[in-house]
Amino acid sequence: MYPQYLFEYPNVETDFPFYMKKKKYTSVPSHRHDFIELSFVLEGTGKERINGTEHNLQPGTVVLLLPYQIHEYDATPGETLQMYICNFDMKLLTAGPESAWGVYELLIGSDNPRSTHIRLEGHDFEEGLLLWERLYREYESSKAWKPIMLRALLLEALALFVRGSDKPDGKRIERQHPKNSKSIWPIVQYVYDHYLEPLSLTSLSEQFHIHPTQLSTQFGSEFGIHFIDFLHELRIRHACSLLISSDLPISQIAYESGFSSYPTFSRSFLRTKGMSPRDYREQQGREH
Repeated sequence: MYPQYLFEYPNVETDFPFYMKKKKYTSVPSHRHDFIELSFVLEGTGKERINGTEHNLQPGTVVLLLPYQIHEYDATPGETLQMYICNFDMKLLTAGPESAWGVYELLIGSDNPRSTHIRLEGHDFEEGLLLWERLYREYESSKAWKPIMLRALLLEALALFVRGSDKPDGKRIERQHPKNSKSIWPIVQYVYDHYLEPLSLTSLSEQFHIHPTQLSTQFGSEFGIHFIDFLHELRIRHACSLLISSDLPISQIAYESGFSSYPTFSRSFLRTKGMSPRDYREQQGREH
């Protein structure tokens, strides 16, 4: 059976699709959504499971959930979790060239993918708390240029999350992006929003008025992979969530994840995960 699927939140249909709340929880059942969620734990302790993997929640824990990641959490018995939670659309991160690096990291990741969560301690916690309090005050206000301030504070919170999830040595090799790569981001956004639907280089080229060869080249330059591999990675991520959190037949999961045939799904899954979908389900079941 499917976990609960959320696709709406307050402000989702506005020109600034950002929503924030400060709330107390004892338990939130398994669910997924097609928007991003960024949260900060203020008080209490507990456990959260993201795609079947469990981690601790405690003051200073920051969690970044991408669309379609299945998650649930419970407070420690006798305690209550108090959290700031932000819900927002990916397009808030694709509005300007200054956010391109962040979008690249969020969609594709690096050779060593970041954790879904970090914990701020000591001075970092105090700084993080001040930032989140500013973000919440701004959200609750009716001041001029409110969306601009909210986006700036949101990008700062995301930057702190990315820095906090880096390895201790802080070393990273950044890839240089071609100067004409900005035009690809609306297409990436569209693929990210519609990857469960039939998509191809040809259809995207017609829709966005760009030659298929040029589009293919830009995907290769920007992400270091072919377009079809980019598309399949998004679909496989979705399939992994269903394999772990549902009892749907694997053949049905293939089609639910956007693949037109089971053999294509099976080959892509094996290439991406190094094992068959069945083995993946069994392994995750043993681990969790």
